[in-house]
Amino acid sequence: MSRPLLTLSQLLSQPQSDRAIAWVADRTTTRRAECPLTLADLRRDVARVVTRLQGQPVRRWALCYQESYPFAVALLACGYVGCQVVLPGHNRLAQLAELAEHLDGVLTDLPLEPGLNLPWPVCSTVGDETIEGETPALPEWTTELSCVLFTSGSTGQPKAIPKSQRQLEAELAIQWSLWRSQWQGGRILATVSHQHIYGLLFRVLLPLCAGVPFASQNLEFPEQICQWVADHPGESWLLVSSPAFLARLDPKLAVAGCRLLYSSGGPLPHAAALQSQQLFGSLPVEIYGSSETGGIAWRQASQVDTPWQPLPGLEVSQDEQGCLRLSSPFLADAQPWLTTDKIALHADGFTLLGRQDRIVKLAEKRVSLDEVERRLRALDWVAEAVVLPLEQGARQSLAAVLVLSAEGERQWQRLGGGHFMLDLRQQLRPWLEPVALPRRVRCVTTLPRNSQGKLPYLELKELFDVPLS
Repeated sequence: MSRPLLTLSQLLSQPQSDRAIAWVADRTTTRRAECPLTLADLRRDVARVVTRLQGQPVRRWALCYQESYPFAVALLACGYVGCQVVLPGHNRLAQLAELAEHLDGVLTDLPLEPGLNLPWPVCSTVGDETIEGETPALPEWTTELSCVLFTSGSTGQPKAIPKSQRQLEAELAIQWSLWRSQWQGGRILATVSHQHIYGLLFRVLLPLCAGVPFASQNLEFPEQICQWVADHPGESWLLVSSPAFLARLDPKLAVAGCRLLYSSGGPLPHAAALQSQQLFGSLPVEIYGSSETGGIAWRQASQVDTPWQPLPGLEVSQDEQGCLRLSSPFLADAQPWLTTDKIALHADGFTLLGRQDRIVKLAEKRVSLDEVERRLRALDWVAEAVVLPLEQGARQSLAAVLVLSAEGERQWQRLGGGHFMLDLRQQLRPWLEPVALPRRVRCVTTLPRNSQGKLPYLELKELFDVPLS
């Protein structure tokens, strides 16, 4: 029988003090080893950080942690003292200056840079033994945890997204209702950051509240998963991952014991989903949603056009333009949320058709960037494509960043860049109006993506600031 899902305020009041919460790297030995941390350890560490926070005039703490266990300690400590948690989306302290108006201090497990001139206190909460004697008692949890996440869209400007404890726990309960049978007896491994909503929920909060231990360290490379499996023969595990990670797996990789595999943060190519199933023995559970909405739907794509299933308790409909309208308990209020994702509704779910906000106007004509990308990817010469609008003086035109197929690379070498571009545009003419044909192209070996699988559009635009050699 599965353990009931706890609320955050109930978590540290449980009597099973020896229950494993997380595993951290053993720093006392040179060989690969892990130390289990128990509920008693978590209670002690949270109480110590609570004591530190109670002596500070700071009310809004940015959490910048590389590892998930100390992150969880700081998060819970902020909940106990009623401080707001700010998640910047990265943990590079020097970049926090752009968020200065949103925070009053920084909690971190990173080494503090000497001479770093920041306008607020920066406190390391790892290895702090300044509190002597017995572990201080925890106060009552009398306030609601408040989080503010930051995400960047195509503009690259940070956008503040507040999340209440109610919203977070509403999604935890629904996700747990779907997956709890596969979670029992496993351990959570992750390749994504806890600084974003997907990692926050699946890597930290759901394991804590469900009583399923998680690995504190992030896995950056597929080889680390192979090594972990070799070091833990016969153990069951779950992987919280992203399309960026799963799409670059070595087809020779083979690991055992994966009970459930998650992917979120962007579209997972169907070929990558099938390869993941072959390598891990588990077809990825794709989670569709956003920082603003939380989870919206899920699917296991056995076919290319497998529909998305709305999460239990959520209602999906369309507006007049065919965009997804959402009613969800994960939202801040009862008002429906209108997304910019165009969908087609079916009796068994819905399919995604691209984003409404990826419509641009060129020479008085509406052009879908998603449509141009689809047409490019359909060509024999192109493996992947991203299209973006560029300003050239007073004129706007389209540019494309391409990953070429083997045939495309041969044609690039044979024709040269200029003639390759002319032929590429000619192949697109049967489907696209002249104004929608990309005028500039850059070829890369792989599309850059961040840890959440998102494309950094500002970085892509910078490719066109450098003249072709």
